[in-house]
Amino acid sequence: MDIRRFRIFQKAAEQQSFTKAAQSLYMTQPAVSKAIRELEEELQTSLFERFPKKAILTPEGQLFLKKVNALLTHYDDVLQHVAKIHSQYTLRIGSSITIANDFLTTILKDLKKAYPSLSIQVEIASSSAILDKLVQQQLDIAFVEGMIDQDAFICLPFSTYHIKAVAHPEVLQKQSITSLSDIAKFPLLLREEGSAIRDVVESCFLLYDIPLHPAWTSTNSTALLKAATKGFGITFLPEKMVTKKLKNHTLEEVQLAELQLINRNHIVYLKHKHVNDAMHTLIKLANTLTHK
Repeated sequence: MDIRRFRIFQKAAEQQSFTKAAQSLYMTQPAVSKAIRELEEELQTSLFERFPKKAILTPEGQLFLKKVNALLTHYDDVLQHVAKIHSQYTLRIGSSITIANDFLTTILKDLKKAYPSLSIQVEIASSSAILDKLVQQQLDIAFVEGMIDQDAFICLPFSTYHIKAVAHPEVLQKQSITSLSDIAKFPLLLREEGSAIRDVVESCFLLYDIPLHPAWTSTNSTALLKAATKGFGITFLPEKMVTKKLKNHTLEEVQLAELQLINRNHIVYLKHKHVNDAMHTLIKLANTLTHK
């Protein structure tokens, strides 16, 4: 048995004619007759009394019609609910702190416009913490910075940003800086271990075998920015975050040829993860926003 035959049977019973049922269903009359005959053979009973211009249900057919009507009503109801599932489930999104500060809310606002009934759950943390959540399947998709394990994840790069080493001008006047070793001698205001910015900065210094010993450690870039403007030391922050401070000379950039700090942002999800319509839209929105 299948739904197609049930619908043909239902229409034939309603029209009391195989010919009229065929016209309503955009089928040929022989195809309708064949489907009902196969149904009768499967049930081992006659469902219709066949007359030259009319087909009337047998008593068995009348009982079967009641069951079919109930089944098709329930089936159609299920299909309606399945159609709504695409926009009514919860999409669990992770984001590193820097990306969340820059443009996450803009992307999610556009996503809600596309899927008004979509429930969105957001978790903001360091890139390493977000990746752990993805592995544990506590998140569906995430925006993270830095190097990603290509074996475990699908990684879609969508933007890059420069990281600037900055400090209050008076701090930099205390000692000349001609190498990375000179920077390491200053009080350093760094993001927490496991953050993408910290990883990029440490990787740059480790290339020259220079360990870093932070005076301040914070998960909050804004706190580090304020500390730098108050003269507590050198910090490393996204270019966008320090541009105004550099223009008004509240901060000054430390410029060295070997100090080229670039971070890459990725949209990440587990390999073999089913990418639903909302996730596809989220990826498209992120790429559209960052390439304007």
